[in-house]
Amino acid sequence: MKLTANFTLDELVKSQTAVRKDINNMPNPDQIENLKALAANILQPVRSHFDKPLIISSGFRCAELCIAIGSSINSQHAKGEAADFEIWGTSNEELATWIKSELEFDQLILEFWSEDNPNSGWVHCSYSRDHNRNESLIASKNEAGKTKYKPWL
Repeated sequence: MKLTANFTLDELVKSQTAVRKDINNMPNPDQIENLKALAANILQPVRSHFDKPLIISSGFRCAELCIAIGSSINSQHAKGEAADFEIWGTSNEELATWIKSELEFDQLILEFWSEDNPNSGWVHCSYSRDHNRNESLIASKNEAGKTKYKPWL
């Protein structure tokens, strides 16, 4: 099923873990509508602006898949509202900065990016059909190896 000109449902539900563990990672109709909104309002504008394919590392995750990877079943991924992605050859900071300044979103997280390696990390972005907070965060690891989030102003 095509969601937008450049995005399909298949690429937003693809999961190596789901295949390996024989998990049915197919969304329900409401979750599909959320994925359509995410693709139309975030993914397609990013693809069109940068004119390069997005590499989606994580899109929709059913509750069983969330549990299998240690994620929350309340994650926006489980609602079909979020994706983790990058564009090869484009700094994830540049990608996230463009989204932050140009698009309406619910949550934007520049995850584990380092100035020393512009291709490090990835971008997490969510879109809600109900209410978008335009919350921007930066995720990194602290000395104990735990993930910490700080506001990205």
